[in-house]
Amino acid sequence: MNSEVIRIEAKINEAIFKHGMLENADTVIIGVSGGADSMALLRFFEKNFRGKLNIIVAHVNHCLRGAESDRDEAFVKNYCEKNAIKLEVLRVDVMKASENMGQSIEECARTLRYRFFSDLASTHKGKITTAHTLSDSIETMMINLARGTGLSGLCGIAPKRENIIRPLIFLKRAETQAYCEKSGVDFVTDSTNLDREYTRNKIRLDVVPVLKQINPEFEATAARTLALLKADEEYLNAVAAKILSESLVSPGVYALNKVKTQPLPILSRFIRLAVFEFLKSNVTAQHVDLILGLIEANRGAVNLPRGITVCVKDNLLTVKKTAKKPDAPQNDMVIPFKAGDLLTENSKKFIIKVLSRGDFEKFGKADELPLFCALDYDKIGKDAVFRTRRAGDRFCQAGRGVTKTVKKLFNELKIPQSERDHVLMLVANGNEVLWIDGVGIAECVKVTEGTQKVAIIYFADKE
Repeated sequence: MNSEVIRIEAKINEAIFKHGMLENADTVIIGVSGGADSMALLRFFEKNFRGKLNIIVAHVNHCLRGAESDRDEAFVKNYCEKNAIKLEVLRVDVMKASENMGQSIEECARTLRYRFFSDLASTHKGKITTAHTLSDSIETMMINLARGTGLSGLCGIAPKRENIIRPLIFLKRAETQAYCEKSGVDFVTDSTNLDREYTRNKIRLDVVPVLKQINPEFEATAARTLALLKADEEYLNAVAAKILSESLVSPGVYALNKVKTQPLPILSRFIRLAVFEFLKSNVTAQHVDLILGLIEANRGAVNLPRGITVCVKDNLLTVKKTAKKPDAPQNDMVIPFKAGDLLTENSKKFIIKVLSRGDFEKFGKADELPLFCALDYDKIGKDAVFRTRRAGDRFCQAGRGVTKTVKKLFNELKIPQSERDHVLMLVANGNEVLWIDGVGIAECVKVTEGTQKVAIIYFADKE
């Protein structure tokens, strides 16, 4: 047998063994596009596990490349017929489906592909097997880095997740092509792999080659980095999971006495794990920041997607499902008023500063007054909170001398209905509105000659 084939198969077997990919497996559903990666994966299983495992090939024709898509489908069908391998094919118009589903073409294609794989795995009680490589994992790490991510996003693609396994995760893309060539296995090439409209292609075609110029062993170095980051992520998650378990009072309720003293890397993971129990999907960094603010203030609440509410009161954090009220705002949030940064649910970031009268006047002379709203700090009250609108809210705008409901004010200002539940307000005494984003301050908190301290609220991007 060719030594290169032996070496590559040893790396595939190492991944399978190290991560227990085939434990209790009788069937594998192999996603095969016809490209070098997936054909290498299919050939490996066909050669080493035929008769030991039930092998089913799953091919998706996304109908995005016309005749080329049909060519790929025919290629996979022909290979499976020649080698007596069971094949399942899904033909789907992804372009049309993406419009109906409100997703990008790439996102929609992935959603439909994995839904198809999952249905087959459920029917045949098998493991979904994909041809993701080390090269794919490195590209994912770099894409996440460019877009902004935490440690989890820098770990690349997981070798195994639930019933999805990735046996080629230790191989570089060049190795899968070499394996096909040395094994006499043909493959097809997707012409869109050269289309720089796709982010992954930009990374692969433009960024990685430059990094290889700096370090010819870049992929090997990146692989070691991925392994180290993964180990750190697993450890931190394990610590957070232990604290989550120890702080559990009742389902969805956690005591914060011990939790709030934890360093940020543990505290943020505690929040993610607590919310994940209900959402069953990852919570965003934006929502983690909001919940961190609740914990620091020891009061407040915020609504998350899928009807989840997170409340903090009396050193208890409660995560619960909430019934939707007919007239309730869709994005209600309650964050106690305090100096510092405030990140809202629609990613709008404000900065709240408290200045002496002298510093405030210097601020004004710098011609920065149009960038923020100024309030008499001592008139705000200790119970003031930032939140979105509620029925009964009333507002008397400074200089107008007229009190009206926020609903009527929004009507007069012709604020679109779709935006009204996202407008941030500072409220005291239940429904007394002191400030409205984009509108102004209330008469009762305007800065006067007797004002000693001034609270200013302004956009972070205006700082």
